[in-house]
Amino acid sequence: MNNHEIDYQIFGDDMQFVQVELDPQETVIAEAGSLMMMDDGIKMETVFGDGSSNQGGFMGKLIGAGKRVLTGESLFMTTFTNEVHGKKHVSFASPYPGKSFRWI
Repeated sequence: MNNHEIDYQIFGDDMQFVQVELDPQETVIAEAGSLMMMDDGIKMETVFGDGSSNQGGFMGKLIGAGKRVLTGESLFMTTFTNEVHGKKHVSFASPYPGKSFRWI
């Protein structure tokens, strides 16, 4: 499956949020509790681990969960998938005031 550029906009200065534009059947993964707003037609699911499908079975998920606990992250992630035709938007709030959004 080919990846493409993520369509997003960052709003705000001291209290930022990011709005991600999802194409049909496109999914974005976020930490639990960061959702601010989502359009109709977006399916939200909570998954154990980081949401990737290549974690190597149960042991891979268990090791990944241990790493997440050690670094202070949540054991669960939330996926947001656009299940309708046309583009939809989902927005996530920054966890802290300031310019805290970073994209890898």
